[in-house]
Amino acid sequence: MKKIFAKLSVIALALASILLFSACAQNETQSAQNGETEQTAQSAQPAQPAQTPQTPQTEEVQSNGAQETIVLYSNALSDGRGDWIAERALEDLGIEVLQVDGGGVDIANRLVAERDNPQADVLFGFNPMLWWQLEHNDILVAHIPPWAGEVPVGNHSNGLFHAVILVGNMLIYDLNQIGDGETPGDWLDLWTNPEFHGRYAVPDALGGSTVQMVLSGIFNRFIDPDGFLGVSDEGWENIAAKFRYGVSTNQDMAAEIAGPSGAVMSQMWSHGIPSREEQFDIAAGFARPDVGVPFSIEGVALVNGASNPDAARRFIDWFGQAEVMQAFSAEFGFVPAHPAALEGLPPFNSTIAALSHQQIDWDFIAPRMGDWLEHILLNYMQ
Repeated sequence: MKKIFAKLSVIALALASILLFSACAQNETQSAQNGETEQTAQSAQPAQPAQTPQTPQTEEVQSNGAQETIVLYSNALSDGRGDWIAERALEDLGIEVLQVDGGGVDIANRLVAERDNPQADVLFGFNPMLWWQLEHNDILVAHIPPWAGEVPVGNHSNGLFHAVILVGNMLIYDLNQIGDGETPGDWLDLWTNPEFHGRYAVPDALGGSTVQMVLSGIFNRFIDPDGFLGVSDEGWENIAAKFRYGVSTNQDMAAEIAGPSGAVMSQMWSHGIPSREEQFDIAAGFARPDVGVPFSIEGVALVNGASNPDAARRFIDWFGQAEVMQAFSAEFGFVPAHPAALEGLPPFNSTIAALSHQQIDWDFIAPRMGDWLEHILLNYMQ
């Protein structure tokens, strides 16, 4: 009985981390649940109204004499990125950038709580599901920077946000352990082809952006408004098989590939591939599904009701331009959305940028993801 109770307690805690829209770890920090250095986590809708977060110390920083000041909310400022942005903005624009950094869901919750009294001027980072949440909570206001027309993918159709960084959510495999003729071409191959059973890793938690983006790409193929939770029976069969035939792991996916479990394939966000090839001595190849790769869009946007809208627009106009994004991407290993910013970056970046993007119906996917994650956790991951 004690074992059963303990198991139910673990499930309850895991569900809470999904459904309360607040269990997101800081962007690209080590996930305590799955051991994978992840992108922004959690996309599920809140089960209850979010409490207003405490004002962070970053907002108490005294002005350094800049002519203008903006407040930047982001889930993508760690590892020196925020300091780089602040230093360059002050140097190039004379704008002081006060940083509010946190997990994507925490920042989204804060923005919703502050909707009637906005504290932020500009947003940077996030992923498609979080952008959908922000759009439908009236957090964003349209602004079309001069460089927007030069970026071919990821921009909101009405100018509410614009792509600056592209993150492919990849199916990778180690070419040292699998021959070219044995590689999967699509996610569905992993569980529909018995040759791949037990040879791919799946995370033992659902809080990471990568796993949710991968699941979004799968669910999108099986949308059925009349099906259970909006998914066809075939779709749920595929989801069940994905977890049934995979090797569950709580460590970094590349570490699992390099380990003795027999899993030589896994999910991986694109800019994490080069470092893991070096760290774990693997030679990563990746699938190019016919439907395209599910891409996360890290974007920039103007906050509805910003205190300093003119300075905020100047910042956005500056930040997304090719020269700035090339320097930013070179410093931190990203794939810029602006094609001209790829110049001088490693060939790998251009390869990722050239991949076909899977077209995903976020209006259907985003509001349902929380229910889907709950169903997966309770039925396929026990």
